[in-house]
Amino acid sequence: MIESYENALQIAVLLVCVGIALVRAIAGRSRTWTLLSFFYGSWALGDIFWTVCLIFFGETPQISLVADLSWYASYIFLYLLLRHVAPPTSPLAQRLLPWLGPVFTAGMALFFMMRGEVFSNLIYAALMGLLLFSAIHRLVDGRRNIRQGFLCVLIIAFCLLEYGLWVSSCFWTDPEPLNPYYWFDLLLTVCFPFFLAATRRAVAS
Repeated sequence: MIESYENALQIAVLLVCVGIALVRAIAGRSRTWTLLSFFYGSWALGDIFWTVCLIFFGETPQISLVADLSWYASYIFLYLLLRHVAPPTSPLAQRLLPWLGPVFTAGMALFFMMRGEVFSNLIYAALMGLLLFSAIHRLVDGRRNIRQGFLCVLIIAFCLLEYGLWVSSCFWTDPEPLNPYYWFDLLLTVCFPFFLAATRRAVAS
């Protein structure tokens, strides 16, 4: 029951964020805000499908392909947003730290594949690895504007919250209010509006 309420809250927050991003995209004819609205919209579609299954069938969907495709798309739009507002300025060969992102996601993929599907976990690992790599690469770039760095930090926090949510679902079976899964999901919901502020700061840099 708590999961349904939490998903409904997240959908409401996402729809508000979509509306704000779309208004700014249309008003300024901005590709940046368009990409952000697509990020929000894709995530909301995945949440809506998941929540409808919970409400009408009383369980998480057995076939999560629709939700997964929506969330895959949201990661891609977030990467395109980062690439658009903060293009890299230093060669990849000069930086080793960003590779910790893909190494981390590959290790987590192996862990999750021992407990679930292989194909979807590989896709999630690739997309999350790309996001973490790109965000860390820009963050450690000495020539990067600090305003753009805020978006990089937010993306890293967003990815880590996602992994916290997934890992907690593997280990904790406590009643709903005590399960860390729901707390990570709530923190993820709180994280979404900050992308509006982070994008605005990055654009203003």
